[in-house]
Amino acid sequence: MIRAFLLDLDDTLLINDMETFSPHYYRALLQKMRGVCPPGAFVEALNRGVRAMWHNDGRQGTNAEVFSRDFYRHLDRDPEEIEPILYEFYAQEFDQLSQHTKADPMARELVTLLKERGYQIAITTQPLFPRIAIEARLRWAGVPDDEFSYDLITSFENSRACKPRTAYFEGVLKHLGRRAPETIMVGDSLEADMPAGRMGLYTFWVDRRRLPNDQQVRFDAQGDLDDLYHLIETGAINEL
Repeated sequence: MIRAFLLDLDDTLLINDMETFSPHYYRALLQKMRGVCPPGAFVEALNRGVRAMWHNDGRQGTNAEVFSRDFYRHLDRDPEEIEPILYEFYAQEFDQLSQHTKADPMARELVTLLKERGYQIAITTQPLFPRIAIEARLRWAGVPDDEFSYDLITSFENSRACKPRTAYFEGVLKHLGRRAPETIMVGDSLEADMPAGRMGLYTFWVDRRRLPNDQQVRFDAQGDLDDLYHLIETGAINEL
């Protein structure tokens, strides 16, 4: 019996192709930081910090701690100088990037149904961003945390690994107090989300009408959010 839903965010609840979004994000961030440090040095430090998070296996601390160690070491700036500017960026300029995304009207209906049915809901987006940036994207998707009060939102502050590492999913299950067969991972990424099935979680691939590009990846069901809504509404979700 499924008791908890693990919902990815980008291109799952929110229509947001990160390959399209990322250049706009980097451009806005560099514009914010240009008066503080050279763009080249900032990008190099940022990329090193992100790579460190990707390689975090759960034993190096939180992703935020791992990021900060590499980022500030290579940037050669004090955190006290940089962190207030970064926070201001996410609190103000970041919201302008919503124009490069689109809300899926079924996202709100889906989350509302899950709440009505009493399921636990975890927002299991890739934890490379701070919490404030993830909360912004939930607002863009029409499913803000201040309205739905999720049981968990993975961010770089509270996660010790990234998808699809086992340590990431183990951390989510531990937080929710659930066993793998009581949960389902819902996401658009065959590479990051669907490997949860290897740990015994059920999986639903949000295919956005695409064909799988890797026949080795397995999932229990696929479709769009409307298809998932129907599975939950009819109770067929427990027949996967």
